[in-house]
Amino acid sequence: MQFTDIIFAIFMSVFFCIYWFALRHNLRLQNVWLLSASYIFYGWWDWRFLLLIILTSLSTYGTALLFKHYRRKWLIQGNIILNIGILILFKYFNFFSENITRLFSLFGIGLDWFTIDVLLPVGISFYTFQAIGYSIDVMRGNVHPTRNLIGFFTFIAFFPQLVAGPIESAKSLLPQILRERVWNTRQAVAGLRMILFGLLKKVCVADMLALYVDRIFDVAEITPVHILSGGILFTFQLYCDFSAYSEIARGCAALLGINLMVNFRFPLFSRNIIEFWQRWHISLMLWFKDYLYIPLGGNRKGKWRTIMNYSIVFLLSGLWHGAAWNFVIWGAYWAVCYVLGRYLLHLDRHPQSKISLHDLPRILLTFGVVAFGFYIFRCADITLILHGIENAWIYVLFFGILCLMAKISVRLLKSVHIKGTDVGVTAIALLSLALVLSGHSMYLLKFWWLFAALLVVAIEWQDRNCDYPFAIAPRNTLLRRSLYWAMATFIVLSEPTEMTFIYFQF
Repeated sequence: MQFTDIIFAIFMSVFFCIYWFALRHNLRLQNVWLLSASYIFYGWWDWRFLLLIILTSLSTYGTALLFKHYRRKWLIQGNIILNIGILILFKYFNFFSENITRLFSLFGIGLDWFTIDVLLPVGISFYTFQAIGYSIDVMRGNVHPTRNLIGFFTFIAFFPQLVAGPIESAKSLLPQILRERVWNTRQAVAGLRMILFGLLKKVCVADMLALYVDRIFDVAEITPVHILSGGILFTFQLYCDFSAYSEIARGCAALLGINLMVNFRFPLFSRNIIEFWQRWHISLMLWFKDYLYIPLGGNRKGKWRTIMNYSIVFLLSGLWHGAAWNFVIWGAYWAVCYVLGRYLLHLDRHPQSKISLHDLPRILLTFGVVAFGFYIFRCADITLILHGIENAWIYVLFFGILCLMAKISVRLLKSVHIKGTDVGVTAIALLSLALVLSGHSMYLLKFWWLFAALLVVAIEWQDRNCDYPFAIAPRNTLLRRSLYWAMATFIVLSEPTEMTFIYFQF
């Protein structure tokens, strides 16, 4: 079951009504209903997936309580090993088996290479990391293990963020599940806006971009232009796809009276690569920071140890995304970029100023580095990656020219000041309304979806210094309702492409 399916709209509507109208004053029944709905949602792909998530939940719940009673670290460590072992078995076994066999063959040692034919459970990397985080927090004494079985199982399987995050900590999500929830109209309205905007990004932008990206990477002979356009378009596709899921997830949770963390904070507007990793997939990077980087010593044991710790984090982050060499190389690419940016360029780790138009040159340069990285991420063939590295000059040339043009433009615009934050949204909304007034005539335009993309860019730029896009709706009632109508019309009239969320594979 996907957020973009009609069946999910029906599922969410029925669940919402029972959750608030029938079970509003009974927290235990509310959580039982929430857990049941989460298992239905997850089992919709394959009921066998439920066996693994129940095993993970049961082992993590039980070992935490045993640890509280006996204070034996090996209990927690054993559960962590179990969960990592399950993840390796289902996601990485074939990759390791194949590459170990190839490694030994270089020394003339023949090994019997065998693989196991197993289906990768959707979202296993996300809920496994969430369970491991809980276990470590209990061992550190940061979280008291709960005895509430239903509440804990719901924490692991909470359906809005179950299959593609954000990866929540027990300190944040679990207390919200264990305490009574009260209806909040303002929270619900914000949640509906997040859902609407997320659907627009996914259906009208990410899915349409995917069609063009697939064509670029499927050509027989890839040229420097393909390398450049492939990296740029895939970056937009991936961002719109994954951030859309996170926004819809946060919106659904908000309708249930639960706050999920911000997972993307306008990363494509980052002014340097250090800031980018503070804005992209925030929950994963915080997980690696808390449970890997800091335990390895962080930056407390000297420069070279810190560099090694950064490298380990990025390499494992790459491998976390998938069992293939392109993900490992992507992780290595970012390890090099991050270390160079941190120690050679001395980039600002915490830019305090708000993002403005004057930052455009730096934003473009940062985007170029990010886009080339995602070109590597998208290549399934090592040959394509090597070909891309050989032609990396096309990124330097293209984004160098863009940066120069942006600097000239910013200087010319320094004396120009446009009042009002709704100007961009107003212009795009009116253009969108004019387009869709004639209904199905929008299909006559081959690139109709670019209007939706422009609307997304306008909204995100307007809210770039907020926590999430569409946090600020136009104050004018007519404009606000027109904007909602235009977005809904784009979604309804969009061509069905049946594209799954890209991060479901992780």
